[in-house]
Amino acid sequence: MNANKRLFTALILGTMLAACASTGTRVSATSDGYRSMARGQEPWCGTFGDTCTCYLDGIKTTCSLVYACVNSGNCRAAQ
Repeated sequence: MNANKRLFTALILGTMLAACASTGTRVSATSDGYRSMARGQEPWCGTFGDTCTCYLDGIKTTCSLVYACVNSGNCRAAQ
């Protein structure tokens, strides 16, 4: 039973990590709301640049925001 719990936990964790946008992901937004959120993160990214490794319309931002934008259907991969 304990081995099954570990396997299940590892599977869930792996799925969650695979769902995140990876470092360097660049997207183009179709929503002004997401552009505004990316601009709002600029001061944060200026201070904690290591946490902002993705780009939304050329604005350096967190990969979690990029993932949320893509997942909601408001962003597409940048050309």
